[in-house]
Amino acid sequence: MQRCAFLTLEEPLDFYIYDRLLVEPFAQHGWEVSEVPWSRPGMDWSAFDAVIVRSTWDYQNHLPTFLRTLEAIEAKTRLFNSLATCRWNSNKRYLADLEQRGVPIVPTRWPERLDAAQIDAGFQHFGVERLVVKPLVGANADNAFVLHRGDAASWNEAMRVYHDQPLIMQPFLERICDEGEFSLFYFGGEFSHAICKRPAAGDFRVQEEHGGQIIPWEPSAALRVAGDQALAALNETLLYARVDLVSHEGGWRLMEMELIEPSLYFEQCEQAPERFTREFLKLTRAQ
Repeated sequence: MQRCAFLTLEEPLDFYIYDRLLVEPFAQHGWEVSEVPWSRPGMDWSAFDAVIVRSTWDYQNHLPTFLRTLEAIEAKTRLFNSLATCRWNSNKRYLADLEQRGVPIVPTRWPERLDAAQIDAGFQHFGVERLVVKPLVGANADNAFVLHRGDAASWNEAMRVYHDQPLIMQPFLERICDEGEFSLFYFGGEFSHAICKRPAAGDFRVQEEHGGQIIPWEPSAALRVAGDQALAALNETLLYARVDLVSHEGGWRLMEMELIEPSLYFEQCEQAPERFTREFLKLTRAQ
């Protein structure tokens, strides 16, 4: 029996984690799975034949330490996804890289700090009534704010958080509330399944932890093409990738390309755990 570690976080109680659905198919193929908090000190990573980054949903608060841990793991065993991929994907400026490669992204500005002048410039640039600002390194919608034009009081907390750090600024897309955000999942470069995520009434966050609704989805041909083309821009085969897309101005735009620790929503597709396991076996045999 070979051993695989699923990296998680030390206190997962408030999160929806579905990686347990991989334990049985892994075992059927001779792999024993252990969930290991990434921040646990003194781990002998060479004791594992492979390590997969899964529910490390506090890494954004400790990014240098997290990346050093991945570096230590990759020096001892096989890491999925790779350190290089995780490092690149950990900063949302990767979206600018993908845009340069021809991937349509949600319209974005990249302020170095946030003040009233930057906010006014954002409203003028995008021509909208609401803006979203988010950290360059973030997860779980932490420190994401919706700013309303003409309501300076709603800007104060965001300006406090980003008074001395760079951020990402985008127009608030009403269609996320009406239509949803769509996630396409790829294992070993092959499409597996898709979902639609819709926020709770009065919210803009689509995560389950914030009351978001998760719906299994059969993607249209155009949505599949958009997901496939975004993935192809990576020019590499990854064990897992989640492509988050939204409808905007008559086309599909990339919201996020999740390559580090995305929830893969295995419970939404009966075949997904076996598909993931199959691609994992292919990649481990190839290395």
